[in-house]
Amino acid sequence: MPDYARRLGMIAVVFNLSITSCFATVAANGAEALSSPVPTGRYWVFLERERMSPVELDRALDEAASGLTSRSLERRRRVIDREPPVRVCDLPVDRAQVEAIEAAGCRVLRRIRYLNAVTVDGSGAALTAAGRLQFVKEIVPVMAYPSLSDIRGDDRPQRVAKPGSGDRFTVDQEEVYGRSWGQSVMVNLPAVHERGYRGRGVLIGVQDTGFDNLDHVCFDELDVVAAYDFVNDDDDVSDHGDVGSGAHGTRTLSVIAGLDSGQFIGAAPEARFVLTKTENSESETPVEEDWWVAGLWFHDSLGVDVLSSSVSYRLWYDWEDMDGRTAVTSRAADIAVGAGMVIVNSTGNSGRLHYPDSKIGAPADARGVVSVGGVDRNGDYWRVASRGPTYDGRIKPDVAAQAQAVYGAFNLSDTDYLPYNGTSFSCPMVAGIAALMLQARAQLTPADVMEILHETSGRADDPDTLTGWGIPDALAAVEEAEARGVAAETPLPAGFTFNAYPNPFNSRLNLEIGSGLNPRSVQIFDITGRRLDIHLVPLKSGVMTVDFSGYAAGVYVVKVKGDTKEGVRSVVLER
Repeated sequence: MPDYARRLGMIAVVFNLSITSCFATVAANGAEALSSPVPTGRYWVFLERERMSPVELDRALDEAASGLTSRSLERRRRVIDREPPVRVCDLPVDRAQVEAIEAAGCRVLRRIRYLNAVTVDGSGAALTAAGRLQFVKEIVPVMAYPSLSDIRGDDRPQRVAKPGSGDRFTVDQEEVYGRSWGQSVMVNLPAVHERGYRGRGVLIGVQDTGFDNLDHVCFDELDVVAAYDFVNDDDDVSDHGDVGSGAHGTRTLSVIAGLDSGQFIGAAPEARFVLTKTENSESETPVEEDWWVAGLWFHDSLGVDVLSSSVSYRLWYDWEDMDGRTAVTSRAADIAVGAGMVIVNSTGNSGRLHYPDSKIGAPADARGVVSVGGVDRNGDYWRVASRGPTYDGRIKPDVAAQAQAVYGAFNLSDTDYLPYNGTSFSCPMVAGIAALMLQARAQLTPADVMEILHETSGRADDPDTLTGWGIPDALAAVEEAEARGVAAETPLPAGFTFNAYPNPFNSRLNLEIGSGLNPRSVQIFDITGRRLDIHLVPLKSGVMTVDFSGYAAGVYVVKVKGDTKEGVRSVVLER
C-alpha cells in the first residue's frame, strides 16, 4: 500500500495540506493566492486484478484491443511487443467486482483503467462494507481544490531572442508571427516551420478547462477529430450553459494550434487535435484528478501521439508524495507513456512559496512525463515557476519555455491576442515541439523524445532544478529526430524472439530469450536513459529473472544484445 494511503487510512475525512495549481493567481503585491483542499464525496477504490488462466487472459487482451483505434494500436506497437499490443493494465475493470461494490451500497461513478480502480460515492457504512471485500486493496478520497484564474501579464509586445542563439535563428519573419514572435523565436520555432514541419500527420491531445471560443480567427483551420467533456459527461467542450469556463483551454490551445498569419502562429498548427475538458474552472467547484485520468484513457484509445496537460496537483499531497509513483495522475501518466504516448505537463506556479511548497506537483513528477518549467521574456528562470527536484532527487523540470507574457487567443474576442503568465503556457509550446519531432520521425518513442529534448536544449551539459536541461532548440531537436535510426526499435529482426513478462509487473520481471538470439549482454535503462546496476538471475530454458526491489515504479527499457542482433522492450514497473 502506498505511503499516502496508509496516512489517509481507508476513509479520510478532513484534510489540511498544501497545493499549487497551474491556475494559481499572482496577486498585485506578488503574494500567491492558494486555495484549500476540499473533499468531493467521491473515493478511489483500488482493486486486485482477477485471476485468469493464460487462455482467458489472451482472450481478455484481444477483447480490450477491440476498443482501441488502429492509430492507437500502431502507436503502441512501437513500445509493446505483443500482438495485439495491449497489456494487463489496459483491461477494463472486472464487471463482477463492480457489481459487488454496488451491492455493498456504493454508487460506481467511473471505471478507471491503468490503475484498475473505480470512483464511487456512498455512505460511510457502504464504504466500510466495500472495504471489506477481498479484492479491494485500498480506498482513497478524491480530493479537489477551487481553481483560480490564470495570471495575465503585461500586454506590451516583446521581441525576444534566445540567449546565445547566433545566426541560426530566423529573424526575418517577425511580421508573419506577429504577437507570437518572441515566444516562437526563443525556441527556434520559425526555422523549423521554414523546413515544412508544422505538425501535419500528428495527433495532439489537449486536456484543460474546456474551450469556450473556437470561433476565434486563429482556429479557422483547426482540425478537431474528437472531443469530450468529462466534467459534464457530454461531447461539448465549450461552455454552452455547462459547469465550468473554457477560457484557459482556449488560451493554451492557441499556443499550439493557432494560425493567423501576420498576427499569430502556434507551434504545430497543421496537427489534428483531440480536446477534453477535465478541469472545472469555477471558483467554488472542485477540480479533480479523477477526470484527468479518465481523459487520459480517452486520448490513449484514440491514438493521440502527444498530450499537452497544463495542470498540477499538489494541495492534498505532501512533498514526500512527489516521487513519481504516489499521485494517481503520475502513476497513470507513466503507464500511458509505456503505451507510447508522449505526455507533456506543466510543473506549476509555486516558485515563490516557501520550501517545500515551491516544488513541482503531479503528474509533472512522473518519470516518463516531459515536465515543463518556465523562463521569463529574457530566457532566465521565471521565479514563479515551480522548482525541482522531485522528492526522490531526480532532476525536474526536463525543459523550460517562456512562461511570462506568453501571447494566446483572447477568449472574449474573435480577433484579439493577450499575454498570459504561467507554466500552463510554456507546456503547450514544448508539446508542439514534440509533435514536430514526431512529424520528422514518426517511430520515436516517448523515451526518444525526452532524450532528444535533453540533448538539444540550452543546458544540455549542465542541467539544474530550475529549468532542467534548458530552453529547447526546436530545429536541433527536429534535426536529431530526422537522424535517429529506428531499426533496433521496430520492426524486430527476423528470427528474433525475446519476451518480457508479466508487463506491467510488481518487483520481479521475467525475460525469456528465444533460440534465435545468443545473448551477449542484457541491459536495463530508466526512462531518462540511465543504465541501472541491476542483478539478473539465470533460470531454466533461456529465462532469467530481474529483481527490481528498491527501484521506483515507472517505465523501464530492456535491451538485449546478441552476436548479430539486438532488441529493445519497454516495460512498466507497477507496485
